[in-house]
Amino acid sequence: MATGLALVAAFPRASQGWLGWAAWTPLLVFVAQARRRRGAFAGGWLAFAVEFFILLRWMPEVMGRYGGMAPLLAWAAHALLAAVLACYPASACLFVKHLMVRRGGAPWALLVFPFAWVAVELLQSVSPMGGLPWLLAGYTQTRFLTLIQCADVAGVYGVSFIVVSVNTALAWMWLRRGPRGFAAYAPPVAAGALLLAALAYGHAALQRWDGAGHAEPRYHAALLQGNISVEDSWEAMNEKFEAGYVRMADRLDAPVDLLVLPESPAPKRFQSDGGYRRTMEALARRYPLGLVLSNINARERGDGTEARYNSAFFLDGGGRLAGVYDKIHLVPFGEYIPYGWLSSFAETVSQDVGTFADGSDQRVFGFGGHPVNAVICFEAAFPRLVRGFVAQGSRLIVNLVNDGWYGVSDAPYQHLEIARVRAVENRRYLLRAANSGVSAVIGPTGRIQGATGLMREAVCRGEFAFIAEETPYARYGDVFPAICVIICAVVGMGGFVLELSRRRRKRCLRN
Repeated sequence: MATGLALVAAFPRASQGWLGWAAWTPLLVFVAQARRRRGAFAGGWLAFAVEFFILLRWMPEVMGRYGGMAPLLAWAAHALLAAVLACYPASACLFVKHLMVRRGGAPWALLVFPFAWVAVELLQSVSPMGGLPWLLAGYTQTRFLTLIQCADVAGVYGVSFIVVSVNTALAWMWLRRGPRGFAAYAPPVAAGALLLAALAYGHAALQRWDGAGHAEPRYHAALLQGNISVEDSWEAMNEKFEAGYVRMADRLDAPVDLLVLPESPAPKRFQSDGGYRRTMEALARRYPLGLVLSNINARERGDGTEARYNSAFFLDGGGRLAGVYDKIHLVPFGEYIPYGWLSSFAETVSQDVGTFADGSDQRVFGFGGHPVNAVICFEAAFPRLVRGFVAQGSRLIVNLVNDGWYGVSDAPYQHLEIARVRAVENRRYLLRAANSGVSAVIGPTGRIQGATGLMREAVCRGEFAFIAEETPYARYGDVFPAICVIICAVVGMGGFVLELSRRRRKRCLRN
């Protein structure tokens, strides 16, 4: 329970990241002292169920207010989600305890925990239902820019590994208090050396990327935060969606190279509404690099039915359509129904389930001779997806977001901190245009250049550059978490083989 509550305070919006350096320690001491595997799993499950239940407490309101669920059913679904998600980190506790038991109580097995933790975070990024890597340990440290710079090598998983390693070292020292020898000090010394190395690397990276001449911003962007809500009247929504953006653009009194409109409710179709399309084309022609906007893209399938996509439209400085990106990673139960057999159930509990199709191509488009990509809302939470665009040559990341569903809650702040790490991993400027906030211009070090408030109409201005350099993470991807998975597999199989050998020897002695 102490671990869960400490992590609640460590994540945004409380953002007391310093608590993350000791949050896991009580749980690890408990796991080491638990008598049985199931006790270790139960302790981990309780800690993280508390964390997920509190930090994701904005979900029931979203499901009830916008999904049409009854309040009791929405809270029950939320509790079920927290219970399922808690099984992932609890399985790391179970794995470590299993090693301890199989090895006859060997205390060193506790040191495998950071590797098991990262392996579980990787698993959580792909499952359930495509993954929900929302509260990874590394996100507790986004306010400490020096530390998170190592994400350009190992991704957010590398930051998680450092934090959990320090926690493991603290637990190790507590468990081995009393007469001390090399074995008692080696893990803390190793964790301390790892932390110092990460800080030294981060200091050098900040000097390099913040220094004059390297990735120095040359272009100006304006992100229009229209604050369009599905609760607006149809007339108000239409007015904000077209004339409202034009009015906001008219008030821009300084040079702008690129205009970005956020993901939002879309009462007008770019493809079929000629008046709206001409307005957006004229708006794009005001700016040298053009305009990026969110809209619904409809295409006919082979069977004659229409497929609807949540898409980003790129209009160049001449008002011409440079390309359309269809969102690949949809929100389960919001934009699509996962698993066909759940359709009837989902339609029974909610009348407002989306019916979007998922895109298939990670497309990059040229703006003024520079390749640019868009990620739409929830997609920014997936490191592998974002790095895929950069690996294809993108030099600028545009993030179109609609966090209006979450109101004034922790969710928009959690989402913003996630985006900061994507900028560091790939060393790209990230233009985050959010319908209701927080809109922000994020630099390649994760530093926020400018940001807006929540639930208001606003304009976010900032400078950016197109960066061609490819980071180790962008080039090689999730190599580090894959290594952690391999280490866990080898240690686990090694324990299994040793156990079989012991049993054989016992049989031989009996015979």
